[in-house]
Amino acid sequence: MKTTKSRTSSRIIMFLSILLAVFLVVGCAPRVVGIVEVPVGDDLTTPSAEGTSVSPYGDIVPLSILKEEGKYPSDFSVTVKVLEVLDTRSVRGEIMPPIPFEELQPGNTIFLYLCTPLSEKADKLSDGTIVYKGDGYPQIVVGRFFDVTGVLQPGWQDYPFVYVPAASQFKRTSSGN
Repeated sequence: MKTTKSRTSSRIIMFLSILLAVFLVVGCAPRVVGIVEVPVGDDLTTPSAEGTSVSPYGDIVPLSILKEEGKYPSDFSVTVKVLEVLDTRSVRGEIMPPIPFEELQPGNTIFLYLCTPLSEKADKLSDGTIVYKGDGYPQIVVGRFFDVTGVLQPGWQDYPFVYVPAASQFKRTSSGN
């Protein structure tokens, strides 16, 4: 009888412990409490097709970059700390080591043009964090680090401007920061 009672008590305690652990994990994790509207960014594809699109540096933006075609390889890679998501197509970041070439320094600002736009809605978590998302993109959160590959705007001057042709070229760093 004591053995049966002990086994029953042991099972009850184990069940309550698991229930408490699940409750703590679910209760402590940030959860979605709202939706934030993300401004819609300019789509450079349409004006480029009409021959009227001009980059921030006055150069014509090749349509082939925006459509992932042609002679412009995505050969510029950099690790970026996201500082701000400006709209569905533009991200401002900070360049992190390793630096691809001498003209850039750690901490320099970089602008990314996303040829594949982010969603027009972002999740606001219970801790105030805003999580941006889009088809094929990782969850983008300000302050996190990402490895980005794209086409560096020819003739960039003060701030590098990089075209990111596909969402798959915007990845969370392996350090998981």
